[in-house]
Amino acid sequence: MRTTRALVLLVAAGTIVLALAIGGCGGAESRLTKAQFINRGDAICKQAGQEQVELASHHPGEVVSGNFAAVTAVFVPPMERELRRLKALSPPEADEGRVRALLGKIEAGVEGAKADYLDLFVEETDPFAQADALARRYGLVACAESSHAVIEPQG
Repeated sequence: MRTTRALVLLVAAGTIVLALAIGGCGGAESRLTKAQFINRGDAICKQAGQEQVELASHHPGEVVSGNFAAVTAVFVPPMERELRRLKALSPPEADEGRVRALLGKIEAGVEGAKADYLDLFVEETDPFAQADALARRYGLVACAESSHAVIEPQG
């Protein structure tokens, strides 16, 4: 009887391990289609834009006036979260290089905004201009706008 119970437990444990391995529990997310990636990516970027609007409401008038503390508090944290969330997605294999380039430009934009936050206000020096252009070309409409949910750079 003990042997039978032990055998049943062993088979059950093996079945659970196999199911977890097949199901990908704890493993990497399966690759998304381009449409899925765009839908999820744009949702992430919309969320970042909404976070910026919410944070800006705590700094009335300060963002538009170019107050360093307000601008960095409103723009940088949501863009850093957006970048982390986008990096967690698994793009289509064929588009991995394009997506990696986009993520690199978003990261450069975040670093550029930290280095000189006033560049966010000037179209010619906008640290997110290249990221926005790549996002737009890929089809990520909300991502092409999320870096400026509160202000639009002036030309």
